[in-house]
Amino acid sequence: MKPFVWHVLDRETCPDLATYITRNGGSGLEVAREVEPEAIIDEIETAGLRGRGGAGFPTAIKWRTVRQSASDFEPTPVVVNAAEGEPGTFKDRALLRINPYKVIEGALIAAVAIGANRVTVAVKSSFRIELERLRGAISEIEAAGWNGDISIDIVEGPSSYLFGEETGLLEVLDGRQPFPRVTPPFRRGLHDGHPHDGRSAAAAELAGADFGAPVLVDNVETLANVPFIILRGGAAFREYGTEKSPGTIICTVTGDTQTHGVGEVPMGTTVREVVAGIGGGLAEGRSILGVLSGVSGPLIPEALLDTPLTYEDMAAAGLGLGSASLIVYDDSRDPVAIAQAVARFLSVESCGQCEPCKRDGLAIAAELGQLVAAVHEPTTVDAVRDRLRTVAEGARCNLGRQTEDVVGSILALFEPAFAARLASSTAVESLIIAPVVDIVDDRAVLDPHQATKQPDWTHNAEDSAAWPAARLGNTPVGIEPESASAERSGPASEPQDSAGDPLQVLDATHRGISDLLGQLRAAPGDQGLRDAVVDSLSVHCDVISRIVVPMVRRVGDSAGDDLAWAAEGHDHTLLAAAAHLRGTGPLDGDGLDGLIADFGRHVELERSMADLLRSKLDRTGLQELSAAMEEGRLTSLDG
Repeated sequence: MKPFVWHVLDRETCPDLATYITRNGGSGLEVAREVEPEAIIDEIETAGLRGRGGAGFPTAIKWRTVRQSASDFEPTPVVVNAAEGEPGTFKDRALLRINPYKVIEGALIAAVAIGANRVTVAVKSSFRIELERLRGAISEIEAAGWNGDISIDIVEGPSSYLFGEETGLLEVLDGRQPFPRVTPPFRRGLHDGHPHDGRSAAAAELAGADFGAPVLVDNVETLANVPFIILRGGAAFREYGTEKSPGTIICTVTGDTQTHGVGEVPMGTTVREVVAGIGGGLAEGRSILGVLSGVSGPLIPEALLDTPLTYEDMAAAGLGLGSASLIVYDDSRDPVAIAQAVARFLSVESCGQCEPCKRDGLAIAAELGQLVAAVHEPTTVDAVRDRLRTVAEGARCNLGRQTEDVVGSILALFEPAFAARLASSTAVESLIIAPVVDIVDDRAVLDPHQATKQPDWTHNAEDSAAWPAARLGNTPVGIEPESASAERSGPASEPQDSAGDPLQVLDATHRGISDLLGQLRAAPGDQGLRDAVVDSLSVHCDVISRIVVPMVRRVGDSAGDDLAWAAEGHDHTLLAAAAHLRGTGPLDGDGLDGLIADFGRHVELERSMADLLRSKLDRTGLQELSAAMEEGRLTSLDG
C-alpha cells in the first residue's frame, strides 16, 4: 500500500509550546500577520483544502463567504468544532491529544483571515484528556502573546451526536440544546441579536441582517492543516493527494480487523489499503462483508474496496468519504443487524424537530429490530422501503438523509438476506453502533451508554415517548444520568441517613425557594420578597457550581460530564431570569411564571445529580458532601 505519512498527525506527542516552536510552530501565524487577509484565503484556495469534518466543503469558499458576510457592528467569531461523535472516528481527539497547538494556531490564522476577535473551541465535556491538553495549550499560547487581541475560550457541551452538527453546535454555544437550525452559520452566528431566553432555535426561520455577525465553524483536522499551508504554500500542500482532493486525510479503522487505530495517508489511497495498513487485515479465513463510513454514507461493499479515498472517486462510486471513519464488518455479520444498528443509532439521536426524521427513523429501527429478533408481524421489507422514502422529508440537517442512504444501501446490496430474515424463525446477534471514546491496546472502546439511550435522550428504563425537541425545547437542561434508571428499577439500595443524603439537603433548599416564589406570586410588588428570591437563588447556585458540580464530574464518568454541563448552563439561565426581580417596576406575570417553570426544571436536574451521587458515593462520602454544602452555603451568605 501507499506509505503512511506524518504531515498533520505528528509522529510524536508535542508536550509543550517550547517543543512546538522547535518544530516551526507559530511560523504560519507570523506569516499570516504580515500579509493581507485576502492573501491568506488565496493561499488556502491554492492549496485546495476541503473541510475534513465530513462534508468536504472547500475551505477557502467558506472563509471568503464568512468574511464577505461580516457585520458592521459585531466581529465574526471562529469556532473550532471539536465535538467529535461520528461512530468509528477518533481522528480529531487523536490530533488534540498529540498536538493541540497546531489546531489553535490554525484557528488563530483563520481569525486573522476573517477579522475575528475571538476563537472558541467547542468540546464535549466528557473529553477529559482533550480538555486538559487544550487548557494547557491555551494558557501557554496566551502567556506567549501569540493570540494578540484575539481571545480564546473553551465551551463544553453534551455527548449528543447532534452537538457535532455545526448549527446544533452553535445552539449549545448560545446556551441551548443541540437542535440544528434552519439558517447556515454565515447567515446567523453565535448570537441572534434578540433577547436570550434559554429557548431553542427550533422555530427559527431564515435570518436577516438583524441577526448579527456570522460565524466561521471549522473542524479540528481542517484547521490543523492551515499552519503548514500558510508557512509552506498551497503548492507544497498539493505534493500529496490528487488534483481535486489534495493533501492527506486522517483515517480511523475499527470493527472486525486485527487492530484498531488512527493513521494519516495521502488522499487517493484506497479503502482496501487503509483497512489493511491500519487495521492489519481480518481474522484468518474471513473476508470483508462491507465497510461503513461512520453512519454518514452508503455501505462500501467488498467490490468497491479499491475505490480511492477522494471526494470525487467516492462520489462517482455512489459513496461518501465522510470523516474517513471506516467500520469494517466481516462475512460473519448479518447485514440486517448492521442496518438495524445504524437505524437505531440515528433514530435515537434524532432531535425530533423534523417529524419524518424521528417518526420514520424509529419505525425503521423497530421494523428491522423485529427482523433481527425473528419477530415478523407486522414487519415487511416493503414497510422499511416506504419509510426510507419519507424519512428525510423537510429535514434541516443530514440525519434523515443518512438513514435513507445507509440503510437503503444495505437493503439494496443484501436484499436476499432481508428476505431470508423475514422467513427465518431464528434470531441473530444484534449490533451496537456507538461513538469511540478511546483506543486502548489497539482496540476501540465504544461509548457504553449508547445501548441504554432512549429516543427521548434519557437513560430511563422506559422511553417517555416525548421527542427531545418537545421535551427540552424550552430549556438547556434535562439530561438524566445513566445510573438513574438502574437505581430506580434495580434492587433496593442500602438506606441512607437523611442527614447524609444530598437529595434531602437539596430538597430542603428547593422547598424554601419554592415557598418564597409562592409568596411572591401572592404579593408581586413586595421588593423584600423579590430580593429574597434573588439572594436565595444566588447562594444556591453558588453552592451547586462550587461543590456539587465538581463532585458530579469527578465520580460520574460521561453521565456526570453531561449533568455538569447542563447544570452550569442552567444556573446562568436561571439567574438571568431572576435578575429582573431587582427592578422596582411592576412584575410581569408571564415573567414570574417563566421563572417558576425554570426553577422547576432546575429542581429536576439537581435531583438527577443527587441520584447519580447516591449511586456513586458511600455513606461517609455523602455525609462529607452534605457538610461541605452547608459550609459552602454559609460561606456564600457571608460573602
